Amino acid sequence: MQDAATGHRERKKAETREALRAAAIRLFLEHGPPAVTVNDICDAAGVSRRTFFNYFESKEAALFAWDQRLTDEFAARLAARPSHEAPLTALRRAMDDTLPSFAAQTGWDARKMLFSACPELRTKILHAVFRLETRLVDTLTDRIGCPVDSLYPRLLAAATGSAFRVAFTGWTPETGIEGLQALIDQAFDHLAAGLPVPAS
Repeated sequence: MQDAATGHRERKKAETREALRAAAIRLFLEHGPPAVTVNDICDAAGVSRRTFFNYFESKEAALFAWDQRLTDEFAARLAARPSHEAPLTALRRAMDDTLPSFAAQTGWDARKMLFSACPELRTKILHAVFRLETRLVDTLTDRIGCPVDSLYPRLLAAATGSAFRVAFTGWTPETGIEGLQALIDQAFDHLAAGLPVPAS
């Protein structure tokens, strides 16, 4: 019974998150980002401001695919990877395991139109990636057992964030999550090989 109740709550949370995303994307497309407020998004989705900020830290954050929930999931999956795995392999597998949650989101075509119409929004993606990297540094530091000020986990986290960002910005949603997975795989293959110059 408790599992059923937990599952119901999680479904309701996912529905609310998606309703807020859909409202934000639609309003941004219709009116332009500067004209849209958090209150507008809340009214369109039928929720309160307090509910909105339970999910997103700003109106722009509602547009982005990689949110705090996915960051938490990625960090948890990384921490659960077998201890014998090399750090870059563990990061790659944790990313693979998190992608289904990423793919479950909707509105990719509308989001693509929005980012094309408002390229200034693309810089906001960097903030989401930076938050992911910061979380990964902590998880990697614990996993590897190195000092908190070590350069290595920071480089690994930054490389992972860059791999995802480059793959995502080059992704065509029409190719589905398989297309994104292929680009992420290519990015990690290049990292694992030491970034040699590709053959012509």
